[in-house]
Amino acid sequence: MDDNDITRRAVLRLLGTAGAAGTLSAALPTRASAQSVAQHTVLGSGPTLLAFNREPPGYFEALAQRYRVVVLDYPPRDIPKGFADSFTADRVCADVLAVADAVAADRFAWFGFSWGAGVGLQLAVRTQRLTALVCGGWPPLGGQYRETLAVTETAAARGGDTHYATYYRSIVNWPEREAVSRLTCPRFVFAGSNDQFTAEGHGIRIGPLISEHRNELERMGWTVRLVNGYGHELGARPDVVIPLIREFLDPILLRA
Repeated sequence: MDDNDITRRAVLRLLGTAGAAGTLSAALPTRASAQSVAQHTVLGSGPTLLAFNREPPGYFEALAQRYRVVVLDYPPRDIPKGFADSFTADRVCADVLAVADAVAADRFAWFGFSWGAGVGLQLAVRTQRLTALVCGGWPPLGGQYRETLAVTETAAARGGDTHYATYYRSIVNWPEREAVSRLTCPRFVFAGSNDQFTAEGHGIRIGPLISEHRNELERMGWTVRLVNGYGHELGARPDVVIPLIREFLDPILLRA
């Protein structure tokens, strides 16, 4: 994707399927509590991996051949105002951990792309339950949280969804470098080398930021991969993404 304007609806679809709190919050309880457990589907068997549902249909079928993949339908399609107003990073992480509890996954890997990658960073900050963290399409360092908040607030002001504005408002000042430097689980970030675009007048740079911070991330212990020729649409290519995930996770979680 080049640096041209893309439609507001497309931006929200990209960033909202794209976080951590204003200050480093205390870790969530070992067993999370939530008002209700998000809808989810369990595929396959093996080491557990949690992820938000993604298009196209059947996205995780190849991964489920060797892993137990718990696919969350989250956030729900019909969002009441009370839910939107409470849609903070703490709320989202608690909801994810409630699903992990529901499927008896005391330990699990997380894969997220764009917004889901940001949620993965939040989980890694708040819990010791992750066996591995896979972040696609969002930079662990240099993330443009203020710009993304501005995009979602503009969309909300035009009558769009408000919950993502609530979410990004809750993380806009989080101490990113301090938090990321504390992570110890195996972690992998990837993105398209061309992943950058303009949304509501704000330039969002993902691939270039990962490239700029690559050396620092690798010193921190991250595995980093930039996929040539792709923009943010990489997230909709399971034929490319799933092999990347397998290449990273298999030696870690399937060693036995």
